[in-house]
Amino acid sequence: MDSKDLLNELVGNIFLPETDLPTKLPDTAGAYLICVKGVDVLPSKMKKLDYSHINELPVIYVGIAGRPTSRVKSLRKRDYKNHFSGKARTSTLRKSLGVLFGFQKEHESEANNLKYKFIAEHEEKLSNWMKNNLVMHFVIIDNPMEFELFLINTYEPPLNLKDNNSKKNRAFRKDLIQLRTTR
Repeated sequence: MDSKDLLNELVGNIFLPETDLPTKLPDTAGAYLICVKGVDVLPSKMKKLDYSHINELPVIYVGIAGRPTSRVKSLRKRDYKNHFSGKARTSTLRKSLGVLFGFQKEHESEANNLKYKFIAEHEEKLSNWMKNNLVMHFVIIDNPMEFELFLINTYEPPLNLKDNNSKKNRAFRKDLIQLRTTR
């Protein structure tokens, strides 16, 4: 399947974490886009950004399940669990949203600023907010890394820091990196 066919399939596969059961997501490798239902519910620093859209929803993040170095290669197990009901420690999407909302970090050690989660109350708030306000589009693909780069280059999602060389929202991403690495 070429990128255009994969993209058409991805746009048609919609997971609503507010109402859909995790079993709607395939238990296999794939790529996904996270959209927000409306810019008005985003953290204030994200409200005036420039967004690409799918089905009229702003795209905020792109990801994959199935990286060769990853133990878990499942959209259902990795992405639903990590993003919508996990901890910031295992989800870059959660880390970014949590720091933008100003949630309180809990660091694993004094020496490492990158390994943290949020206090339990804030992790729960974040899970609830994500389930109520985000939409996930997904597609099954065995080796999703190249397609992930295509999606990042096509949609320029503001919360993707790695491999995002877009000029769009560059200053925001620089500020987000600083927020994520500051105690």
